[in-house]
Amino acid sequence: MGRLVPLLLALALLAALPAGAEIYRWTDAQGRTHFSQDLGQVPAEHRAAARAAASNPRPDRIQRYSSGGSSRSGPAAPAKRSASLGRARTLSIPFERRNNLMFVEVRLNDRVTAPFVVDTGASMITLPRALADRLGIRVGPRTRRERFTTANGDIWEPIVRLDSVEVGGARAEGLDASISSTMQVGLLGGSFFNNFVYRVDAASGHIELELNESVRGGLSADQWQERFRQLRHAVESIDDYLAHNQLARESRVREIQERRAGFEERLRELEREANAAGVPQAWRR
Repeated sequence: MGRLVPLLLALALLAALPAGAEIYRWTDAQGRTHFSQDLGQVPAEHRAAARAAASNPRPDRIQRYSSGGSSRSGPAAPAKRSASLGRARTLSIPFERRNNLMFVEVRLNDRVTAPFVVDTGASMITLPRALADRLGIRVGPRTRRERFTTANGDIWEPIVRLDSVEVGGARAEGLDASISSTMQVGLLGGSFFNNFVYRVDAASGHIELELNESVRGGLSADQWQERFRQLRHAVESIDDYLAHNQLARESRVREIQERRAGFEERLRELEREANAAGVPQAWRR
């Protein structure tokens, strides 16, 4: 995976923006991400980049706040899907405003329902530690971890897989989520929203969703390819090291071989995740 965005994003301005407005986004020196409809509120040193990003969104950007429809691109979808809207083609999900944040009720693993802050700019879902405990999720020494940038510096948080995440009839399965030991409320981020083409209607207090055909399991083709590439590269690097260091100490060789086995297991696990999400073979190369 690429570098993850900060855990906490400035959502207050999003709730007050009318449809069709340009959204300017920048990250300050403390790693906090900010949004504004007024380019004049963007610090001068970030203004050019914010303007360019608003005018030329990234190719993997799922949507843009607008009053019109959304376009779709990407490889043809396989029959298997890890996200659904029930029988509907579109869903309109209400959200509640609290202190200018957007809250929705989220059902996790068909077991626990809890309020989450809508954070479409975050890379993935974030669970408070207490909520993970309620779900029976256990974190051990072999649990994968990712680095997150916060105002207090970089931290490494455990990454787990959620069987299902459901919001107002919109459902996605097999999604990554981080576990935070400091947050009191969860964030509903990109690993859920990337499954859909979405539009926030601040005036009516609803989020409109359609299925997004260019992602599987909350990830785009590029993101799936990067995950496979990194693990395969790790295995190849170890093989190359062993081939060129045949006189290494036996204890060192065992340690490296154990590490290689760990990467191979993670690669097999990633294949299982991809199969469950209906990821095309072309996205795994």
